[in-house]
Amino acid sequence: MTVHVPPWANPEKDPRYPHLMKCFTDFLSAVRDEKAPLDFFSFHCYDRPDFAEKQIAYCRKTLDDYGFTATEMSLNEWLPCDGGGRMSDLGTPRQTAEIAAMLCLMQNGPVDDAEIYDAKARGGAYAPLFAPETRQPRKAYYVFLAFNELRKLGRAVKLPAAPEGLWACAASDGEGNAAMLVANDTKRPIPLPYDFGAYRIVRSRVIDATRTFDDAPLAAVVGPETTWLLTLER
Repeated sequence: MTVHVPPWANPEKDPRYPHLMKCFTDFLSAVRDEKAPLDFFSFHCYDRPDFAEKQIAYCRKTLDDYGFTATEMSLNEWLPCDGGGRMSDLGTPRQTAEIAAMLCLMQNGPVDDAEIYDAKARGGAYAPLFAPETRQPRKAYYVFLAFNELRKLGRAVKLPAAPEGLWACAASDGEGNAAMLVANDTKRPIPLPYDFGAYRIVRSRVIDATRTFDDAPLAAVVGPETTWLLTLER
């Protein structure tokens, strides 16, 4: 079963909100009362990362409240587009930073698997990764290349909480190699709050309005609508 969950912080954005929430809880009640299994629960999100974070937390809490603490959560359609999916927004630095932010919040949160909607190259209202005219990657494509560097290391690393508007996740191989993905999805610069301790930055790549996964020295302040991949060694 897939439920479209409107932003928990802004329920007035969708007049169907009370009906959809009642469908969700009535379904969980029926499954619980019938003692039926619920292996996974899937849902969709097409909103900004700060709203998505609240939706994810709400779904997890509601499943737990109804006794489905072992049920996996699948965010099987997601794309930050303020609910509109406007073609002019696709692959922009703003959406690119929001996609990076989504990967960070999902890595750090209770989502078990997630699928961006979508990765097709022929275009469409929800296709942020490739330009339909050329089939060439947009800026957002490189966020997945960056996240893959963390995946290859194999071990997620818990980070201190980031200031509002800044998102980060990290990974290590346990042998002195690490990487961090950092995204500022706001229109204001935000100081980078992390102390890397015994690790040193050996490579830093940036995605912003003028650069696309380019090597650049890391600044003490993360610029507006900017994404960084940091490669570290100890």
